[in-house]
Amino acid sequence: MARFDGRVAIVTGAGGGIGLAVARALALEGACVEAVDLKDPILGDIGGTLKFRRCDLTDDGDVANVLEQIGRVHGKLDMVVNCAGICLFERDGSIATSNDDVLDLTLDVNLRGVIRVIRAAIPLLKRSGGGSMVHVASVVGIRNMENILEGGPSDAYQISKAALVSLSRSLAMQFAVDGIRSNTVCPGAVDTPMTGDIYAQKERVQRMENRTPLGRIAKPEDIANAILFLLSDEADFITGIDLPVDGGLLAKL
Repeated sequence: MARFDGRVAIVTGAGGGIGLAVARALALEGACVEAVDLKDPILGDIGGTLKFRRCDLTDDGDVANVLEQIGRVHGKLDMVVNCAGICLFERDGSIATSNDDVLDLTLDVNLRGVIRVIRAAIPLLKRSGGGSMVHVASVVGIRNMENILEGGPSDAYQISKAALVSLSRSLAMQFAVDGIRSNTVCPGAVDTPMTGDIYAQKERVQRMENRTPLGRIAKPEDIANAILFLLSDEADFITGIDLPVDGGLLAKL
């Protein structure tokens, strides 16, 4: 049997990058995957046990409707993976000078979007007798941006990811009695569509690789592998942790 045979998962941000890598990996390991995003998937539907649904995570009604449909189709939910997130790189910066619109939008997607999914998912997880949630945060949510002085901060993004780390720990304590686990994965530098413009700059990529002990930028599959572990029975006694997947970056800070 595959690790996730018979289990139902929702993966947000599944239109590309880490979310798509997670959705594909879960489906290949036997899960029925409900992959949601505001945009169409980059690589298309791989068929079988993976279904794409459009969903706007900033819309309460849209999120509630999608989770209601999932509950009606499957009768349960076993796994929640919150991968959706944004960073408004050129507009983000120090909260001392940046526009509040940047902060509001970033928090609406990266934090409130997760909250909307969790609120709608918890009753389905309880109906399943428990389950696992994994939220994609960031190393900047548990430490700081290494080049904050050289390249400038992205405070809205950093605040949103730190809040997500804190929320996950609270959820782990609240719902442990229901057999529901909650953990975060905290990537370092990852080559995804969100960071595509950055990684088009070869000199910037070289600097990122040079400051990462393992000497490379992560692929979405690197992060997906860690997420699948935390979702699996092998991690059944792990909850409330924040797992860096950063090539050793935090080990030297």
